[in-house]
Amino acid sequence: MIIKKFQAKTEEEAVTQAKKELGENVVVMNVRMVKPKGLFKWFKSPIVEVMVAKEEETEAAHAKEQTEKMQTENLKDVIASIDKLRQLGEGDKESTEKKAPPAEEAVLEERLENIQNLLEEKLKRHEDKTNVQEPEKDGEEKNTEMTEFIRLLYNTMIENEVHEKYANQMIDEVEQNFGENMQVEYVLSHIYQKMVLKFGKVERITPAEKKGPKVIFFLGPTGVGKTTTLAKIASQFSVSSNKKIALFTADTYRISATDQLKTYANILGVPFHIIYSVDEMRKCLESYKEYDYVLVDTAGHSPNNEERRKDMNEFIHAFGDDVETEVYLVLSATTKYRDLVNIADTYTEITDYKIIFTKLDETIEYGNLLNLKIHTGAPLSYVTNGQNVPDDIELFQPQEAVRKILGGQAENR
Repeated sequence: MIIKKFQAKTEEEAVTQAKKELGENVVVMNVRMVKPKGLFKWFKSPIVEVMVAKEEETEAAHAKEQTEKMQTENLKDVIASIDKLRQLGEGDKESTEKKAPPAEEAVLEERLENIQNLLEEKLKRHEDKTNVQEPEKDGEEKNTEMTEFIRLLYNTMIENEVHEKYANQMIDEVEQNFGENMQVEYVLSHIYQKMVLKFGKVERITPAEKKGPKVIFFLGPTGVGKTTTLAKIASQFSVSSNKKIALFTADTYRISATDQLKTYANILGVPFHIIYSVDEMRKCLESYKEYDYVLVDTAGHSPNNEERRKDMNEFIHAFGDDVETEVYLVLSATTKYRDLVNIADTYTEITDYKIIFTKLDETIEYGNLLNLKIHTGAPLSYVTNGQNVPDDIELFQPQEAVRKILGGQAENR
């Protein structure tokens, strides 16, 4: 017999976890509330612990579609933007190039000071009218200014959609690294730097290491802006960097997406092909051995569509080790966290990937970017913040995202 404990916010969630791991035929033996522990326990929610038992017979079994209509681009604006890029010529005008890092400590201190000032102002405004229940008095712990600051920092992360699990982890790390006499500046600096480190190294598209083109696949659900994102990157490579590129589309389900990409290819003056099969893609690539990049658009689909997933897997692995490939999973920053996890987990079963977030201009809450980075471990790459081609795209900036998550204002770009 297997006996195991599961913890969650509610009894139902804990039982669901148990059934997911052990199978449906579990028996609940005991349910109890577990009070949080530690220096900051009073602003953490109690959790439910469920003890279950199961005969060792069977193993557990593991089980939305998003349909958002893609906006049609204003082609006159696209042409004007690309003409402007051509006039600028080559050099350091590539907006997708990694920007020089800020002048380290001075900029960091300024950012931290701005965030700290904002949080302290919030603290002063609300210290006399907090909605949080008064902590239990045990003779040792007091509701100090520092604990109020930590509470506010935690709540700010939650308000900006950092998952409760990850917010608690960072608060716990503060508790482990600082004593009772810790200073606000050190706590804020610790959280800030921890978040930046959790975002990790940002990765951009780089040339193939061996002779021949690098094939770049763009994956993701319908409506997140894959085709537009591909067009932005293609414009930068073709016009600003003077790279030889070709555009392929394997999205034979949506005529509008095919026409859209064909129009971009005509504007840029680059080859364009509609790919109907893996063999056709292999043969087509033979014509572009001297090119730098081949960018491949793919069909969006529900994570639950098994047939489409198999087709996608065949396309991505069509070249084996003969051709250098990279895969970019394009996701909308406005998608709910649970849906993001579902989508990301589905594509993880197919291949390794890097993440591009779109529609940052449509949200003010950046917590999900951090959540998904921690959940998947996949490198973050580009972000888009508008529909303009080729302008509204850049490399992801971890420091700016952390500023937003901690209640600061992102710098205008």
